[in-house]
Amino acid sequence: MKKLSQLSIFTFTIALTVLLVLPAAQAVDFKISGQINRAMLYGDNGKNDDLKFVDNDNSSTRFRFTGSNEFEGAWTAGINWEVEMQSNPSNDTVIDIGQNDDSTDVDFNERKIEFYIEHKSFGTLTLGQGPTASDSTSEVDLSGTDVVNYASISDMNGGFNFRDGNDTIITSIGNAFSDFDGFSRRDRIRYDSPMLGPVYFSASYMNGQSYDFAGRFAYEWDGFGKLAAAASWLPADTQRDSFKQYSGSISFLHNSGINLTFSGANRYDADNRDEDPYNLYGKVGYKFGKWAFSVDYTYSENVGADDDEAQSIGTAVVWNVWESVELYGSYRWNDLDRDSDQRPAGVGNAKSINSVMIGGRVKF
Repeated sequence: MKKLSQLSIFTFTIALTVLLVLPAAQAVDFKISGQINRAMLYGDNGKNDDLKFVDNDNSSTRFRFTGSNEFEGAWTAGINWEVEMQSNPSNDTVIDIGQNDDSTDVDFNERKIEFYIEHKSFGTLTLGQGPTASDSTSEVDLSGTDVVNYASISDMNGGFNFRDGNDTIITSIGNAFSDFDGFSRRDRIRYDSPMLGPVYFSASYMNGQSYDFAGRFAYEWDGFGKLAAAASWLPADTQRDSFKQYSGSISFLHNSGINLTFSGANRYDADNRDEDPYNLYGKVGYKFGKWAFSVDYTYSENVGADDDEAQSIGTAVVWNVWESVELYGSYRWNDLDRDSDQRPAGVGNAKSINSVMIGGRVKF
């Protein structure tokens, strides 16, 4: 029944696409776009090793419909409808080392279903499912390798589980690390100010009486380089989100190709936690021609459990073959130190996990 339901959704989407392509009077101009991002993912958890064929969750396979029109010179109205379609996501435990089955179904997930009204002088108001104000504020990255390595390191191999010497599961990489990137995408109303020089501000309100605030900065110096940054604040413990949080990131790209990226976040006043979890991330990269290289390091503390210390080192290379085609490779080492009093009796120390991802992203 589930497969039948998903087939119906897919058929409906194709039918809608055909209808949209047919000549008709339209309220807004529209276009169809998307991407496919597939990869081979090798993992070694210290006990076993395995090769998986996955959808790279760093930038998942998806398709979208977008459209907009200008009115009265200063106004713009538009829509965004984006659907994620994944088979064996790289951050899902269905692809854990030693798990021999494929995901039984292709997952359809809503990313954006929203419309917006923009005025050149007053800013933009957006209503529907989509990015909250705080979304992506931990993930500003000018390195050119974020298709496979960026602050949310568990997107690459979050489905792999840490195990002890007896092969007992302790927790997954996805539960041990987090860059605390705001509220992600939700049903909300969001306001974005117009550009105030190199800066603009955002705020959103969503179900569960949650709300957030963010600011973003982008500036480019002729002959020198460019700088981008973002920061967000989640100020209230609400009925939906029982914590407060702040996060931010900054990235600088010099004209020589050398780039630096830093991200940090802290979640506090969380229910049932004695220690506040936080994350620190840094990356050094180099871009030249169609190539980009980077090395990064992340440290997450108290994320999966109190007194957890998780760290990871990664390297990445991306080759921009054509404007819409990227090939990439990445290696990542993950380690978790969990206190014995946070582990069930008889469970030993977690063994480190080594991973290699090789794949490509094609946009259309």
